[in-house]
Amino acid sequence: MNMTLIAILAVFMIGLGIGFIYFVVRENEKPLPQGGVQWAAVGLSGLLVIFSGFLLAMTFVPNPDREVSSGLDEPAANFPFRLVSDESEHDLAEYEGKVVLLNFWATWCAPCLEELPDLDRLQQNYDDDGLVVVTISDETREQLLGYSDLLPQHTVSGFFDIGVLPQPYARTLATGRPISYVIDREGYLRRYIIGAGNYAFFERLIKPYLGNTVATR
Repeated sequence: MNMTLIAILAVFMIGLGIGFIYFVVRENEKPLPQGGVQWAAVGLSGLLVIFSGFLLAMTFVPNPDREVSSGLDEPAANFPFRLVSDESEHDLAEYEGKVVLLNFWATWCAPCLEELPDLDRLQQNYDDDGLVVVTISDETREQLLGYSDLLPQHTVSGFFDIGVLPQPYARTLATGRPISYVIDREGYLRRYIIGAGNYAFFERLIKPYLGNTVATR
């Protein structure tokens, strides 16, 4: 499910619950419920606020067990993108022979921002082993530069035109952000991940494709 929509719904329900509590007690001499009906109404509204707050918090927490195996095992479709740093043109096919962790993110996506430092650290630690982490967004360069303090410094950080994005990326991207793909050295899609992960989660995904030495260390 789209995590952004879940967050929006949770915020709406929190506002609804708080608003209803205010409506119930607003005419009381003290800001406290009076009588059984008001206590019941306030109690139910309080439960709604608590549940919604829990739901909202969960959208910000990376889930290390959230993995969906694509089962595609087909060549990764190529597409062009530009680097945020200098707007130079590149494409996914440039990294054939490397293990690619392709991460689609957005500045409006809190879980995306949460996992970016882990992805950056992963690139640092496994660069010499043949890993390339590509972190890209369909937002403008200007929008991304507005988050320059959060942009990863070691990944291939880029932006792209969503109108040229081929399948299966376009289809899965419709579910929200973040979405990640693991592409092996032969250029085949092996995994896709819906939702955020942490360092240990992504490390576990990429190790089998980097080679026996890395996988066992």
